[in-house]
Amino acid sequence: MRKIIGSLLAFVALSGAVAQEVIVYSPFSDEFMQALARPFTEQTGIRVLNIVISTGESQSRLRAEAARPQADFWLSVRPAILQQAFDEGLIEAYTPAGADTVLPAFHYDEAHITAIGTYPLVFFYNTQAIARTNVPAPTGDWDQLLDEAYSGQIVMPHPATSGTAYSAVATILQRAIQGGGSEEDGWAFMGQLAQNVAQFTRSGRAPQTLVSQGEYPVGIGFYDAVWQLQQEGFPVEVVIPDPVFAEPYGGAVVAGAPNPENARRFFDFLLTRDAQDVLGRFGNYPVVAGAAVPEGGVEVPSEQVIEVDFRWSADNRSRILETFQEVTQAEPQ
Repeated sequence: MRKIIGSLLAFVALSGAVAQEVIVYSPFSDEFMQALARPFTEQTGIRVLNIVISTGESQSRLRAEAARPQADFWLSVRPAILQQAFDEGLIEAYTPAGADTVLPAFHYDEAHITAIGTYPLVFFYNTQAIARTNVPAPTGDWDQLLDEAYSGQIVMPHPATSGTAYSAVATILQRAIQGGGSEEDGWAFMGQLAQNVAQFTRSGRAPQTLVSQGEYPVGIGFYDAVWQLQQEGFPVEVVIPDPVFAEPYGGAVVAGAPNPENARRFFDFLLTRDAQDVLGRFGNYPVVAGAAVPEGGVEVPSEQVIEVDFRWSADNRSRILETFQEVTQAEPQ
């Protein structure tokens, strides 16, 4: 059994001991989940037990636990991975209360895919490390990252363990196809990019930490973790790539969950203003109208957002991961 990243936290209602719970697998930090859990526990008396684990690893864990699930809810999962998990019988179809308030741009017809929040896949860099190493600051041009000046200077997650990285790889492949080329062109790009990547991390959020600490000057990852580090004063800047992946993430009730009704109530809660406002305080953009957006957050030009067919992404995921391994020979670290 893989070692679980993070810690197990229990959030107890102010009125006293709590008899009920919901166990959540998510890549979100303990601080984030504590803030999200507090109003839910106060309203329902249900405590939230959060296990911090990357999306790819949580999917593997759900498969291993399928005969006897240990989690109730899976949070922060992209549509392609939700589709694959549903096809495998790992999650149940459930339409949460408030699903009709989700903005049309984030609506899915499938009952097993409901948007909860969103943030773009971005390039980010440490201004001090850039100055120290004389590495050029990225401009948002994917092709620029192939320049030899970036050799050994980029850090990004590994798609076998990180949903973040799988989103990046899918974007690279679709960018090539939609630009009039072929998937093979996308793999040629991926192979060249891998030569400049110093480390493919196991966690989707590790690159943000490594770049913020100056261990590498440039990273690829989702914006919410970058935004949080900026709020803490780290010298990190963001660039919106063109094209940019900006699909929303969702969540799901685990099939055969030990506490399924509590999981459904938690899902209902996630689309309320209380929950959506908490998401905004942690660098997430809401999917319902009127909720708070991240203060000082980046603007994502709609014309740069790439459309990735999540069914194509789900149906081809195993093949894409195998090809990635063949092309890059990279292991998650």
